[in-house]
Amino acid sequence: MKTTIKKWGINGEGIAYVNRKPVFIPFAIPNETIEFHITEDKGSYAVGELDRIIEASSKRRYPLCPIWKECGGCALMHTKYKEQARMKEEMVRESLYKYAGYKGRVLPLLKNPEPLNYRNTCKLPLRRTLGIWESGMYEKDSQTFVPINRCYVHSRAIEKARHYVMDVLNEYPDGDYKNLVLREFDEKIQIILVTGPMELLPACIEKLGAIDSVVSLWQSIKTDDSIHVYGETMRHLYGTENMEMMLRDFRLQLLPRSFFQLNTRQADALYQIVSEWTPKSHTIVEAYSGIGAISLYVNDKGKQIIGIEYVADAVDNANENAMNNHCDHIRFVCGDASEKLQEIKEPVDTLIVDPPRSGLDETMKQTILNKRIPTVIYVSCNPSTLAKDLKTLSSRYTIRKVQPVDMFSQTPLVETVVLLTLNKKHPQVNKKPHLSKRRKSLRLE
Repeated sequence: MKTTIKKWGINGEGIAYVNRKPVFIPFAIPNETIEFHITEDKGSYAVGELDRIIEASSKRRYPLCPIWKECGGCALMHTKYKEQARMKEEMVRESLYKYAGYKGRVLPLLKNPEPLNYRNTCKLPLRRTLGIWESGMYEKDSQTFVPINRCYVHSRAIEKARHYVMDVLNEYPDGDYKNLVLREFDEKIQIILVTGPMELLPACIEKLGAIDSVVSLWQSIKTDDSIHVYGETMRHLYGTENMEMMLRDFRLQLLPRSFFQLNTRQADALYQIVSEWTPKSHTIVEAYSGIGAISLYVNDKGKQIIGIEYVADAVDNANENAMNNHCDHIRFVCGDASEKLQEIKEPVDTLIVDPPRSGLDETMKQTILNKRIPTVIYVSCNPSTLAKDLKTLSSRYTIRKVQPVDMFSQTPLVETVVLLTLNKKHPQVNKKPHLSKRRKSLRLE
């Protein structure tokens, strides 16, 4: 069939229409004329496969990666960066309108100054083929392994270390190797090698530790078939237990299970936006706080700051980071975000949330509505779940600012920061007497 692509899909596909039914066609770009065939009919929509480009878009470019289609990680590799940025702005704007009815302004996307070689972490499955261990990815929606020779979005230091690690593993091939995790901050590398139950030979450990820039080596023992990368048992084998990095003037430490944004430079820009939008407050709560980076960035905005995180290692790192950066008024607790937020009896002036892609659960949304917190700053990595959550919160909150941030160039993923304020007809509950005077004095400091 012949058609013209009308718009972008949220996963980077082109969308055409056949008898008014949307057809999602991977690797097609809006305004292109193409030939395609339908592979799946889902009822309300269909999925198509691109057969031939009849008239290419001026926004199309030659993809650098030879396996970008098979890997599927960089669904926009065939699109010029300026169009990628426009697409992401459009996705945020359309999602907010479709699910939340928001017609206000969306600020221009904060572009990534380094659209390639920006990713500070890789988590890759390992496979042995014809006696040779390889690292790679799975094809989208499958368990088909695709070996990767070079990844163009990983930092150069990670790619260099990855090849050295694979050379070492092939010197000691008789192991139950499952996944390779590498993290790079400030040109220092941490290796987490996920294996079945086995002991790494001392000579293998020595050679891995001798790789240039490697400062930390861990082994994770995985005995189940779950989708989680790590196993339950973690063994520290070499170097420092924590990774250490500098972000602005803050010194941060991370254990292997502790999450940090995958683009260090853009994480700094995102956290700066959150800091600028955070008002002077008596009590700030950061939910889904990770290692506490955002709390550190807003440390001068609150008399006390409480972070909530369910990963115990991240909580340990966060409290250590607060102590190392002389922020005695910041503390972190481990537990469910909604439960811990409900336990805070004093009024919360500002709430910062940075949930996973699934967004806020129903209990958390109801807790926010019940507590009537004056300012909520929502950091999201999924425009659809963000917009659906905002629809619920809009019963008591007004959207004031929306700022998309490009953290993941070459992919359709986009981060968004939203500033919400409590409607005047829903005043904060249990407001402390004289709190307004305390705020006034804070603004004068």
